[in-house]
Amino acid sequence: MNKKQLLRDFFIANIAGGAGTGVMFIGRLLQMRGILPDPPCTFYYLTHLYCPGCGGTRALMLLLKGHPLMSLRYNPAVLLGLSLIIYYEVTVLMTIFSKKGKVYYTRKMWPIYVYLAVVVLYFVVRDILLAVFHIDLL
Repeated sequence: MNKKQLLRDFFIANIAGGAGTGVMFIGRLLQMRGILPDPPCTFYYLTHLYCPGCGGTRALMLLLKGHPLMSLRYNPAVLLGLSLIIYYEVTVLMTIFSKKGKVYYTRKMWPIYVYLAVVVLYFVVRDILLAVFHIDLL
């Protein structure tokens, strides 16, 4: 594994992720101050069901307040996604700074497939609970 290329990709991913997070953070602050309106969820408007991202902001806020189990209730994609990001960050840094050339980071796709499966499964189960049993998790 080429450490220079891995380091370059690591910096690009972190700069892009940081910029995206910054834009979303500023947008959310402006929404909380009433400067920007909360955008309506088109999926919910059309179907009266929750989209896969519904509850994500609440899940993130609960996670930041130290309530990971409550965060999972609103949207498990947030905690699982954060876990994948931390795994990526740690293993890439361990690979880059390993003295004997040991590789900790590998480009395997199964964690992403598991993540997507959890997101889809939660999306389906949450909407079945809402539509059939009238149980609203949000």
